[in-house]
Amino acid sequence: MKLPGKCRLTAHEMQVWRSFRAAIQGEKGESAVAHVLDRSGLPVLHNAILPAGDGRTTQIDHLFLNPRGIHVVETKRYGGELTGHPEDERWRQRFAGEAPDAPPRLIYSPVMQNAAHCRAVYALARLVDPTIQVFSHVVMTGTAVLSPALVACTLSLSGLETLLHDLERNVPRGTLIDAWRRIGLACHASRHQ
Repeated sequence: MKLPGKCRLTAHEMQVWRSFRAAIQGEKGESAVAHVLDRSGLPVLHNAILPAGDGRTTQIDHLFLNPRGIHVVETKRYGGELTGHPEDERWRQRFAGEAPDAPPRLIYSPVMQNAAHCRAVYALARLVDPTIQVFSHVVMTGTAVLSPALVACTLSLSGLETLLHDLERNVPRGTLIDAWRRIGLACHASRHQ
């Protein structure tokens, strides 16, 4: 997405434009993942807002359910080159054409972000059954080139499709369904507060 016409923007306007552009790109990624999840036939929640403790909430891009447990999906649509390690709090992002000595942009690790989402989901699930498993998935939908360490801890959109295809399809039962309902109710309650 490019600026309309030949606009000259102030530094503040450029910052607003970049934020707007990033939000649009993020929505494109989330929409692509939502489409794949909706076609899976599994129970799915999108844009779930759950309590995160201390009166805070957390927004989760997608959740889906299968007989093994509850799956938490964080979607990112980045460009450039991303480097780092799964346990790093910040990943480094560089774009082609930047000066080699230019400092990289530091972005909060989606793996760490989704770990916090998983804790919020588990906090609700354990009220029903502490043995319920919560799985974390970070799906990268953009054009970013990831370092090998980051490739190992993320999925592409086609990787998500493969994961969904290979998952068990039996109907979840018992406490897992009860926990899923509790999460759905918590999402509903969070939206109306």
